[in-house]
Amino acid sequence: MQSELPDQDETLNQSETLQKNNKKQRQAIRFDNSDLIKSGFWVGQIFLVIATVAGVYLAAQEGLSQALLFENLNSKEKNFYLQHALADELGDNVITLDGYAKLLKDKSPYDIKAHHPMIDSFVWDNMKYSSNALETPSQILSAIRRYNSETALIIKKIENRQFGAKYGAGLLAVLNQKTKDGALKELINNYTKLHHELTEAGIDVSPL
Repeated sequence: MQSELPDQDETLNQSETLQKNNKKQRQAIRFDNSDLIKSGFWVGQIFLVIATVAGVYLAAQEGLSQALLFENLNSKEKNFYLQHALADELGDNVITLDGYAKLLKDKSPYDIKAHHPMIDSFVWDNMKYSSNALETPSQILSAIRRYNSETALIIKKIENRQFGAKYGAGLLAVLNQKTKDGALKELINNYTKLHHELTEAGIDVSPL
């Protein structure tokens, strides 16, 4: 009976030792996730910053696009009214000089200066002060400039008797027809195109 007691004590000690070892192993394999939590926080912050910067950038781009679109439509609207007014003025002058040329051809009045044609130039003269003037196609502006200078020179030579009345009338008739088929027609087509673009964009402009 006495020989069994040491065996029980030894067994008890072994059991306690095994439990202690198991406890140590469990403590050893316990994972400390505090670093992972910290790293996840910073990754989230980084993505938040990236998302914020991207959002601000996209908003700025959209704002810039809208500003450019507005500026473009505003410029087109100004050009439409300017070109429309210029075409009306040019058309009126062509009609006036057609009538003047017909008078010279049919009646050949003695006092030619008394029938000096009244040519409008309000729009043309004020275009030099408009920032939109040069947005009108250059070939149209050049053609109108030549028409104005050439008709003025012909009228001056007719009144100074350097040109005969009928001869001068013929020159004016040729220039008038050239302008109606060229610069005036191109100008009307150009502002008509602007009108269509503006109405399609929802801009309320006066009718053609």
